[in-house]
Amino acid sequence: MTDKLDKENLYLGGDLPFPAEWIKTQPRKVEDVLSGLSVEEQVRCILGRDPHMQQQLLMLSEKAVEVTQSFPVEEVYNLINEVGKEDSLLIISMVSADQLQYIFDVEWWQRDKFQPKQALDWIVLLDECQDPEILEWFLGEDFDQKVVLFQALFKVFKKDEMTDLYEGVEGLEHFALDGVYDIYFKVDNSKEIRKLLLLLYEKDQNLLYNLLEAVIWYPVTPSVEKAYQWRMNRIAKRGIPDFQEAMGIYSSLDPETLKLNLPLLDELPSSPLRLSPRYPLVHLDETLFFTQCIAVLRNEQRLETLRWELICLANKVIVADGSELSSRDIRQIALRKTLGYINMGLELGAKSDLNKGAALLNKVWVQSFFQVGYEQLKQVRSTASSFIKENGAYIEHFIPEMDKENLGALVFRFPQIAEKTEDSFNWRDFKSMKDVEVVNQFLARWKFYSRFARQGLGLSESRFLSLERQSDSSNAYGSRNLLTLITTALAHYVLFRKLSYEPLADVAAKRFLEMIFLPRIFKDETKLCNEDLINAFEQELLKTPMAWMDSDKKCLQELLWECARNLEAQFGRLDFNHQIDWEFTHGLSINRSRNND
Repeated sequence: MTDKLDKENLYLGGDLPFPAEWIKTQPRKVEDVLSGLSVEEQVRCILGRDPHMQQQLLMLSEKAVEVTQSFPVEEVYNLINEVGKEDSLLIISMVSADQLQYIFDVEWWQRDKFQPKQALDWIVLLDECQDPEILEWFLGEDFDQKVVLFQALFKVFKKDEMTDLYEGVEGLEHFALDGVYDIYFKVDNSKEIRKLLLLLYEKDQNLLYNLLEAVIWYPVTPSVEKAYQWRMNRIAKRGIPDFQEAMGIYSSLDPETLKLNLPLLDELPSSPLRLSPRYPLVHLDETLFFTQCIAVLRNEQRLETLRWELICLANKVIVADGSELSSRDIRQIALRKTLGYINMGLELGAKSDLNKGAALLNKVWVQSFFQVGYEQLKQVRSTASSFIKENGAYIEHFIPEMDKENLGALVFRFPQIAEKTEDSFNWRDFKSMKDVEVVNQFLARWKFYSRFARQGLGLSESRFLSLERQSDSSNAYGSRNLLTLITTALAHYVLFRKLSYEPLADVAAKRFLEMIFLPRIFKDETKLCNEDLINAFEQELLKTPMAWMDSDKKCLQELLWECARNLEAQFGRLDFNHQIDWEFTHGLSINRSRNND
């Protein structure tokens, strides 16, 4: 098993031809080394590096424009997206018209809606670049998208009998380009648009006049629809499908797809040097089985196609989930989700055998693993939904808030799992069969808790309501917590040798604490619970009228262990000769009226 993976060497094109620290300390030496490399060698050297390092290396290359334009468009866009548009002006100024078109196709549209503000932001940004490719883009194909852009930014009129209506121009800034066309800007920021119009006028008057005539005569809605269709045709060639096709990733796996031949590079999106984007594998979690299988996969041809598959699959996830293709956070989340679902499917298919996993990657489309992984989550969601439907109202009386959130997250369209951080937690997508196992154990525990409370303890909903009314209002959290319920029952058993869940008087609660803890040797150490009393209580609970299975007994032991640890944490350092402020403790239900008396 691979314990630690050197992703820099395995995935990202090998070592740099110079020490990495030279980029900051010896930039002239880096320039000299790069100048001795061909364009393709430089591309291979830079692809897949950290985006900020990619930018630094491009800035040190004498062939920066050629190298940048030889990148796959997806890698260029990822670089700009990660570094930030405002900090990537040099890169943006070097991209090709085709690369710029891809950026516009992703940035200017949200689903089927054209976004004029984003388009204008890019026009302003491109104006800040040195010699950008925006003019080349305007001189290229897709006349309709340029019409839609101009229609969103300004109105055009001519002084003749058919186009001199001049309606709706009050308060709009006027610009007379050539004495024939009157342009009225719909946006406040017109400086960059004026400059662009003047550049087009100088470069290709015929094209500009055709565009202005189209702004006058083309109906807006059909223009947008036509531009959208052209855009969909272009991005489909880059592995970004329409919604209906994208949703196919969430369908059940058709076994026939396992027999399909792997895609050839010619069948996938292309780049000038026929190299795939490297950034998908930068997000690999080294603990994943999928990552370890990739590490032993030495078929470079398969790695090339696999990277493209990951790009296309992550795009499908974004589209199918109804998210924004241009959002940096969404793109990262979608890629992590894609890799996690693939990992679960691969774990199942290879039965966690590393060699089998690598062999499967050599002959099966990764989307198949994704679908198998998602199938596991559909089962988790179905189990959680059924449990909530049958027991949700009942367990509301005693489920802790965190467990309630965990349970609710399992019935999302895409189930989520909580991941602890230093002082909080984050929700994330499932990424391994270990996650599925943990959640299934969580659901099994709560199935037991519900059955145990209802059948073993005989607690009906009306009985819960009665107990809550008796409980100290200042200790409301404890009164609605299964841990407190069982700990209070433990106190009754230790004090009176009976099973009861009635809130305790202050004096009885203190007496219980004196009995449950063993004497401590040193004054400053935490007192420990008497395991004999805990075990005796366990045996008493096993006598309750419930069909006890081995799994039930294990859940009960874990619950009692948790009770003991909570008692030690809450009360193990207290001096019982002093008054206990129950409001700031959790674990025992205190009777309000008796406490006041």
